[in-house]
Amino acid sequence: MKSKRFLIGVVAISMIALAAFFWVKYPFLNGSVSGDQKVVLSGNTPPAVHEARQLGHGNPTQAVRVVVGLKLRNGAALEQLLAEQADPASPNYRKYLTPDEFTRRFAPTQADYDKVVRFLQSQGLTVTVIAPNRLIVGAEGTVQQVEHAFGVTIYEYRYQGRVVYSNAADPQIPAALQGIVESVMGLNSFAQFHSRSIPSPRPHQQQGSGPVGLTPQQVATAYDYPNVNNAAKGNKYGGKGRTIAIATAYGYSQSDVDAYWKQFGIKRSGSVTNVAVGGTTTQLDGETTLDLEQIGAQAPDADIIMYEGVDPEFSTFTLIFNQIVTDDKADIVSVSWGACERETGVAQMKTEDAIYRQAAAQGIPVFSASGDDGAYDCQEPAANGKHIFLHPTAPGKKPAPKVSTVDFPASDPYVVAVGGTSLYLNPDNSRASERAWSGAGGGVSIYWARPAWQKGPGVPAGKKRVSSDISLVADPWTGYAIYFQGAWDEAGGTSFAAPNSAALWALVEEAAGGRVGSVNAELYELGRSADYGKVFHDITQGDNGNGQGPGFKAGPGWDHPTGWGTPDGDALASWIKARGQSPAAAGSGK
Repeated sequence: MKSKRFLIGVVAISMIALAAFFWVKYPFLNGSVSGDQKVVLSGNTPPAVHEARQLGHGNPTQAVRVVVGLKLRNGAALEQLLAEQADPASPNYRKYLTPDEFTRRFAPTQADYDKVVRFLQSQGLTVTVIAPNRLIVGAEGTVQQVEHAFGVTIYEYRYQGRVVYSNAADPQIPAALQGIVESVMGLNSFAQFHSRSIPSPRPHQQQGSGPVGLTPQQVATAYDYPNVNNAAKGNKYGGKGRTIAIATAYGYSQSDVDAYWKQFGIKRSGSVTNVAVGGTTTQLDGETTLDLEQIGAQAPDADIIMYEGVDPEFSTFTLIFNQIVTDDKADIVSVSWGACERETGVAQMKTEDAIYRQAAAQGIPVFSASGDDGAYDCQEPAANGKHIFLHPTAPGKKPAPKVSTVDFPASDPYVVAVGGTSLYLNPDNSRASERAWSGAGGGVSIYWARPAWQKGPGVPAGKKRVSSDISLVADPWTGYAIYFQGAWDEAGGTSFAAPNSAALWALVEEAAGGRVGSVNAELYELGRSADYGKVFHDITQGDNGNGQGPGFKAGPGWDHPTGWGTPDGDALASWIKARGQSPAAAGSGK
């Protein structure tokens, strides 16, 4: 009897000791949200929350999806590698990593990743996304569970005519996760991406009438694309062997895109594949449709993967971008959605920046619309009719801008920000004149440091990243023909400039024989070279004030609304191809 009691006592003491061990080693397993075991994770509250009117506490039973971002390892080594991949004098020039290589060298460790997963599960949250590169973890729970897990209070707010929810202060995480976790996305709905397309101010066509607006042939001819749409170049390139990912929200009708391609005699050999992200959706979207129409027309031999998010939440696009880079099937990414930098926390953008760095290391450029509100990006699209396919124009005046701001992800240094112009054609579809479009996004980031490569004639002095980088026609007054829901229409916006730039890059990569990297460093090298005037049309007139203020003026060399200007596609393909043929560049890209 005595020995039995002794055994029970030993077991009890052992269990207590074991529990104490795990309590000390993994303090987050106790589920506590108080005391000095928690630390504040700064940069996860959108600045816009301070401009909104608080309505009350959020519904505690409302379902919330969160995405937790983890920090990269060996950041300095990654920066060095990215610089070498863009340097023709380096043996690493155009030599890109596989996803497995990137994960092994720069991703969080498996042990650290597992800590984050266990913490989320210990808080009653359901883990829904386990990422191969260990940069993000997706989870679901109620408002009450999320508040308890991260030590926040979630309120409802009225902001620019809409009701949103948001944390009022930065979340807290266990001290054991400090230095591992970068961000917590999903705590607010300020952070939504918006389509960057605008209806033409000209009278819309009646349903059933023919197309009005720029055709694929006009765009290709004006910018000398080396494809079949440009009669001067014939069938030089079509994007054969290249794959383009379109990052978007919602879906499209195949009959719409087929009608568009048929109208303009587009004969495609490339495939189109749909990938649902965050759930499936039956909602059709004009942005998704026009992206596919434009890219499919200008790169008819390229394969296209439609990464279709279930909604336009910031966190959903994070899932999209991360799946694109871990799939590693796409050579080029096009995104025509964006959000004002002030409408999300900097930490959330840092998580996406880590994904864009992985894309760069794998040789995948991302082309993003620079925005359609000129230098004043923080406008509410639903209030001024920008969501031309999703929302009607709301009554009332356009809200006055407060500060000069830029669009994300276009503001990220590892993304090509595509600005916009107003283009006027000669009868033969050649360029007659071109000026900066007043609505083209472009300005100075409030977050991102100026990358070393961002210098050259026209680039202003400063310590922050500036945009745009390049441009194409985007003015809705000189807009594009589109086909959506069985009818022709005309629209503009940098939503069109981005996919047409991505399509051009597919032609460039076909000419070069493979991936040629994240683009920006080489574009700025070109801007500083004697070849600049042969490859780019320098846009020197106009500004991006958008009728709201002075904006930024176009001028010689680089400028905010248009970057280096609009490309001569054939000359650009030849320049990139020749640059890769230097002796140091042997063995380039996938």
